[in-house]
Amino acid sequence: MDSEIGSTQISNATSPPGSASFPSPTADHHPVPKASLPATSGTVSFVSLPKKIRQDIYKRVLLMRHSIFLFQDRGSRVETFAPDKPRRWLALLHVNRQVSDEARAVLYDIHRFVLLDTTQQQLGLLRSFLTGIGSVNAGFVSHLCTNFPVAERMEDRPREVKIREDGLQSLRLLQEKCTNLTTLETWIHSENYRFLTETDEDGSRLVQEALPQIDAQLKVISSLSKIIVRVHVQSLPPLVMELMQGLGWIVVFGDR
Repeated sequence: MDSEIGSTQISNATSPPGSASFPSPTADHHPVPKASLPATSGTVSFVSLPKKIRQDIYKRVLLMRHSIFLFQDRGSRVETFAPDKPRRWLALLHVNRQVSDEARAVLYDIHRFVLLDTTQQQLGLLRSFLTGIGSVNAGFVSHLCTNFPVAERMEDRPREVKIREDGLQSLRLLQEKCTNLTTLETWIHSENYRFLTETDEDGSRLVQEALPQIDAQLKVISSLSKIIVRVHVQSLPPLVMELMQGLGWIVVFGDR
């Protein structure tokens, strides 16, 4: 990606088309010029346009039809993949400081960010992403896709249930950093579904205790208005479906 999603320019010299290394928000090898083009007779400076018009322009220029996918190889920076992105997709972020700041706010607000890691290591990817874009940009993120939190029995008190540590820390990161998050998609897949499918009495009790705990953590994110559970396994027990829908979650199967 020959552009940026953080605060500095990204090189794609070694990356495949559509992908890029994720930048550090503190490095600035290409400072954004502060001066805008001088207004002449018959012309209007872009920044003198009403803010509503500027916002509409940002949306028209930046909006992608697809999600933005995030991934990270061990020991490397976060990288992004945006299918069918235009070559100069993020050129607006290099116009001047005011336009750059305004465009970033729109960029993070209008896109769906998908974390491409189905293991417990997704916590590291989430942390790296939010750290990489900086606290201001993290506060603009409105739609994020993560793993569904796993619940487990406590080792010293096997009749009690807790959210597994990686899921709990991920939720706390969202509570702290993503202050304008309105839609959270949580994915159920082959790596995290087993605790939801135990059909004996003990398994049913685990689910009945775990889901309200997860919901309580989600409700701490005061901006959150939509919780989507996207299921990528063949089925869920009727009890699980009933409990999730009773909590106000939207349950969908596959990518529809």
